[in-house]
Amino acid sequence: MRLGFIGGYDEKTLAFAQKAGFEGLEIHTKTGSELFNKDTAKKVKAAFDKHDLAVISMFHFEDYCSGDKMKDAAAFDSFLKTIEISDVFNTKVITCNAFAGKVSEDEQLKNFERIFGEFAKAAEDSGKLIGIENCPHGGRNVGYSPVLWKKMFEIVPPVVGLEFDPSHLHWMGIDWLQAIYDFADRIHMFHAKDTEIRRNRLKVAGIEGRGWWRYRLPGWGEINWKQIFTALLEIGYTGDMVIEHEDPVYDGELREKGLEMGLRTLQSCN
Repeated sequence: MRLGFIGGYDEKTLAFAQKAGFEGLEIHTKTGSELFNKDTAKKVKAAFDKHDLAVISMFHFEDYCSGDKMKDAAAFDSFLKTIEISDVFNTKVITCNAFAGKVSEDEQLKNFERIFGEFAKAAEDSGKLIGIENCPHGGRNVGYSPVLWKKMFEIVPPVVGLEFDPSHLHWMGIDWLQAIYDFADRIHMFHAKDTEIRRNRLKVAGIEGRGWWRYRLPGWGEINWKQIFTALLEIGYTGDMVIEHEDPVYDGELREKGLEMGLRTLQSCN
């Protein structure tokens, strides 16, 4: 299992990643991305090669069902371009959110089938996998819970799966460990992010309040990473893991230190 983090592809970031001991990065694409230019993409690939790093996954962050037909069409086309350009980086997994409109669950699932059914065909033709991150995004991402995953994966082929992130499940009260076992064959990528529950705040703010939970680096929250690595070993997971750094404590000037700390946690379990 390769260990990486989500980041850019500038020289400073790549030099840090190599020095810290990471094996690659998850990089973002979107409509109009400079990476869609093959000459630019080849230069970026050369920079990764120079630092002995891999483009572990490519995250396409777009809304495919915003209600604006022109924007939705551009986002759809942009996802397909991400699949195409991933060949330059020898990247197998395209990650994203399953934005399907802020509508009823039935309507979301219909939108999901329509949009991701086409994405699945393109991925299958290219030998790629699609991993959906399970962040709720205010109800826009249909792929945020095991109940919905079950319904989603009944209507799209196995090439569409998860970029499994236990941090979101934890603050929602979902059993992230059981979910790993239950959806073993659909985990295509893994986000390493932890969650801290601030129970003193929860007691006075309630679950509808703010500030009672926050994302942390692996090892600085409540998620048991030894249990996660054991579960991934037991299910035969052959993919990779990338840190998604959203820890407010180790931000700014402490960001790189935080990434190094998170990497050490993961390395101690891997």
